[in-house]
Amino acid sequence: MTRLQWLDYRAALGERKTYVAAALMIYAVLAVPLLLAEPPPHVREVIAAWLADEDPFALFMFVWIDLVMNKVIAFVPVILASGVVLRERDTRVLGLLAAKPLTLGRYFVIRTVSACAVMLTLYAVTQVPAVAWFHGQIAGFRAGTFLAAMGLHACAAVFATAFAATVMVAVGRRGAGALVAWMLLGVMVGLALVGFYQPDWYALTLANPLTLGTLAMGNLQQLSPAVLLPPMLALLAWTAVTIAAGARLVRKMEV
Repeated sequence: MTRLQWLDYRAALGERKTYVAAALMIYAVLAVPLLLAEPPPHVREVIAAWLADEDPFALFMFVWIDLVMNKVIAFVPVILASGVVLRERDTRVLGLLAAKPLTLGRYFVIRTVSACAVMLTLYAVTQVPAVAWFHGQIAGFRAGTFLAAMGLHACAAVFATAFAATVMVAVGRRGAGALVAWMLLGVMVGLALVGFYQPDWYALTLANPLTLGTLAMGNLQQLSPAVLLPPMLALLAWTAVTIAAGARLVRKMEV
């Protein structure tokens, strides 16, 4: 079982869609200094109201998480999760797999975990080298705080990948499922930072898993394990529940 998971992960790393996702994330790393140089007017208003101390690093993290990485996890997880189990069904391979000792539910888990692992790998291979790039581009850049915040955000990206795979299986069609997953993730991304703008709604927004991935924004001066571990564990729990739901749904799929 472990070997099968490893082989599937390696195969997923070599797929064309993974290269497309990697290109999107590399472009985001290279482009964010330009976005910081001339942020849109509405972004300037939000920053002026929220970041009263005008800390350049806090400004960077706001732009990086809200305008860049949150948008990335509205699209890249859908790309990576596209075709999980559905491609095998459409190419009439799923019927053969269903006759093997490996159940369809377990096969869904293997494929989804591989997609999540690829998402995590893309974060590692883009965010870690980005430290050197940002250090020379962003005034007051703090590498440790950046990596800690992005470690939490990576957990949200992993959840988003599992969520996209489960939604596609629930819809049952690759194109329609991708569209529904993209729309739902877009709504969740759009609401992720509402609690920061409207403190009265903060507790309510914690029900949104993607909000949990942004909680580092409120504690950039004191980003300790006590701040990071609870939302990380909550996101891992959300991911496990989501994958379990997908595995249950796929058992009912017509092969």
